[in-house]
Amino acid sequence: MIAKRLFWMRVSRYLKQQWKTVRLIVDWTIFLYGVLPLLIWAGYSYWQVWEGSFPWLGDIPYFLWALLIGWFMWQDRMFVWIERADLILVSNRSMIRDLKWYSVWYHFTQHVIQYGCYVLLLAPILYIKGRSVGEILAFGVALFLLGWCHAWIQYQFRLRHAHLMKRVLMVLLALVGVYALLIDSVLLSVLIGSMMVTFALYVGEGWVSKHPNIGREIEIGERERASFDRVLLTTSGAIEKTSERKRPLYRPRPNRFGTVRRTMAILIYFRTPSHRNLWFRLIPLGVTSVILLPSWFKIVVPIYLLYVAYQEQTSFTREMERHPFFQSIQERGSS
Repeated sequence: MIAKRLFWMRVSRYLKQQWKTVRLIVDWTIFLYGVLPLLIWAGYSYWQVWEGSFPWLGDIPYFLWALLIGWFMWQDRMFVWIERADLILVSNRSMIRDLKWYSVWYHFTQHVIQYGCYVLLLAPILYIKGRSVGEILAFGVALFLLGWCHAWIQYQFRLRHAHLMKRVLMVLLALVGVYALLIDSVLLSVLIGSMMVTFALYVGEGWVSKHPNIGREIEIGERERASFDRVLLTTSGAIEKTSERKRPLYRPRPNRFGTVRRTMAILIYFRTPSHRNLWFRLIPLGVTSVILLPSWFKIVVPIYLLYVAYQEQTSFTREMERHPFFQSIQERGSS
């Protein structure tokens, strides 16, 4: 009961932090004028794919789709909801075991939703290629099983500091399995799937009942839970991007304020009402034009938007270079 309460407290706290971060980035104006038109356009395009308005999607080779899915598989991450304060409870193995089981079910549910979205996006393309609804559902179940085994094996490799080539070979094996599912090769699919399931059971044996790598698991969990905020801070230049190299690259004159200067320029640009209102008018107009314009006339819309963006960037850069604040940053960065 205590483990379940701890698990739900940590998950709810994590989700609230993620939601607060998203709200700081996307306010109601960005959602109304940017996200909402994009969602409408994406839904309309998805319906058009089901109607067969984009037959060229059926001509894309299965290998390219397999590469795309393999790249998404490589991005899958797993972790356990155990924190450093729980180390005093290692003697109480039942609580650690319960937290591990809850973590597994959390990631299982997350993978079901994630791969369900993948199958929904691929469903019209598979339907164009002649697959029935039952075959598409079977493909989704097999793809989920393959992705789950791959994520589980990669997590065990990370715990044991496995060599990078082992991880790459596992990705290649999963890629072959995805390609076999796409080309509907039953024999190859069963062979790859059996290998993945067997290896997943082998590397995960005793993981719930034994805790030899509990410190490593806590470290991975903290890193993965903070990955979204860390990416935002490093992108904005608030913190320096860490290097995983044993011998980091030698930079005699680091440009520490380059990213900060670019990020602040973007923020100042979009916080200026005239610039913001310009794009709040151009983006819905561009989305509407792409929907209504016939055939190749759609190409004119992004070309025009890129031209406007280039002109705005050039004029705003010249304006900011004359600003005393940015001149002081430039002098501090060059000193």
